[in-house]
Amino acid sequence: MRSRGGPLLLVVLTLASCRRVIVPQQKQPSGQVVPAATTAVIEPVASPPRSTNPEPVPDAAPSTCVRQSAQQFLIDAHLHDRALSDTKAYSEWVTRLQRSIRYRTEQYGYYSGFGSRAWNPRPLAHQMRVAKFAGLSVVLHERVIPALRCVEQVIERDCRETPYRPRSLGGARLTNTYFGGDVSNHVYGIALDIDPLDNPCCNCVEPWRSNPKCRGKKSDWERMAMPKCWVSAFEQYGFYWLGHDELKDTMHFEFLGDPSKGALTPAH
Repeated sequence: MRSRGGPLLLVVLTLASCRRVIVPQQKQPSGQVVPAATTAVIEPVASPPRSTNPEPVPDAAPSTCVRQSAQQFLIDAHLHDRALSDTKAYSEWVTRLQRSIRYRTEQYGYYSGFGSRAWNPRPLAHQMRVAKFAGLSVVLHERVIPALRCVEQVIERDCRETPYRPRSLGGARLTNTYFGGDVSNHVYGIALDIDPLDNPCCNCVEPWRSNPKCRGKKSDWERMAMPKCWVSAFEQYGFYWLGHDELKDTMHFEFLGDPSKGALTPAH
């Protein structure tokens, strides 16, 4: 989550600022290859779309999904309480943050004021696409949509015993809502929020702190409406879930894997 609004397509609830502590992610098998029916249906968007009903496009070519975990150096670049504990810890965090910004710039595009245009001159807005997920439209970076399609196929196959139908999605945003020198992954178009009211961020600002799901001692899974099976599906393909985080941001997934491994399309 974390934005003041959803300027690209869907209205999303937001955070102005939050601090994070990183909890080790559940390990997922990496390098395993499983067949995928198709990559995601995507539609080009040079700027925020004028219509929420863009013209349909043909299905993409068959591809192969590649399982992977979120990259640890990107997780470690999240701001956490340890980084604020003393000068040395803060300096170490800044170094990790700078590496993360460079990597995200090189992989996804340049965001004005952060990093260097020399690393990647392509504007982020030119690489955003409208994708379908769970029957809803969402704007994301074109490089992470194949991985999202792989996630959806796992959900359709493995999560039938815990059916869940999202009512709202939040993806890419134009405005950064992070403080402290970081850039929100929503700006890069690699973060996805699912049903903010039903999957709250319990240690963030209001209105989430007052959500009934946040009251009392609960497990990570009891703080949300989304099934645990969905989290497992996302984590198989390079997404990091902030429900493991001290913030308990259960709506939020961000792609921290290697986008070149998201899905491999066979050569023709």
